[in-house]
Amino acid sequence: MTRFFLLVTALFLSINLHAQQTNLNDYSYVIIPDQFDFLKSKDQFQLNSMTKFYFEKSGFNAYLADSAPNANRCDGLYANVEELKTLFGTKLQVVLKDCKDNEIYRSQEGKSKYKEFDKSYQDALRKAFSSVELLNVKQREVVLLGTSQVASSEERQPKSQISASSKPKTSTVSGNLLPDAKFSNYSREGKTFLLRKTSEGYSLYEETASAEDGLLLKGKIIVMDNVVKFMDTSGNVANASFDASGNLTINDGASTTVYTSVN
Repeated sequence: MTRFFLLVTALFLSINLHAQQTNLNDYSYVIIPDQFDFLKSKDQFQLNSMTKFYFEKSGFNAYLADSAPNANRCDGLYANVEELKTLFGTKLQVVLKDCKDNEIYRSQEGKSKYKEFDKSYQDALRKAFSSVELLNVKQREVVLLGTSQVASSEERQPKSQISASSKPKTSTVSGNLLPDAKFSNYSREGKTFLLRKTSEGYSLYEETASAEDGLLLKGKIIVMDNVVKFMDTSGNVANASFDASGNLTINDGASTTVYTSVN
């Protein structure tokens, strides 16, 4: 009897997951607000930027509200992150609604017990998105309103389908190309990495289950005038540079390590 119950439960979850995936694939983009209700300022703790990043990583065409595409409103989904009541730590859920305010999807609860607000919120958000990634969403192309009715190739393609020739937005500091995005995705030798923009430059993390919060700090990229250096967690310093495609190269004089930008 117990085995039968487990089989029925597993079948129900499988059907529900497939239904959610199909439903989300019917939309062409998702809009993230500039500020969530439980925060005191825009993009506090970089939660709104992180939400956009995680949606893009999960197969969505994601936009912050101030850069929403000129497209049919009902072609899109509207995201929110809700803070749930808990006695200890932080608990967040990701919610998606359609243009008529109907709830389309609600993620699993992301829980964190870190004492620091920024670390706790970011950890809880990452855990909430783990269920979103499992949906394997691949949103359709964004169709813009207007005479042509067609978005530019980069605007209308899901991030996973943008060609290698598409260049990420960069800025130039004394001849060095630097990514402008607050969060960037990289890969090396089958592993995935997260590059986070900071006031000093960037922090490089490896995504791994062995770390308590799923992100293992590998080192920091320091940008000062015309100097770009990488310092690992042991204090070793090496030269760092980004190419026109956003790929990161670290050279310590004895070896060269390349992290490939994942658009």
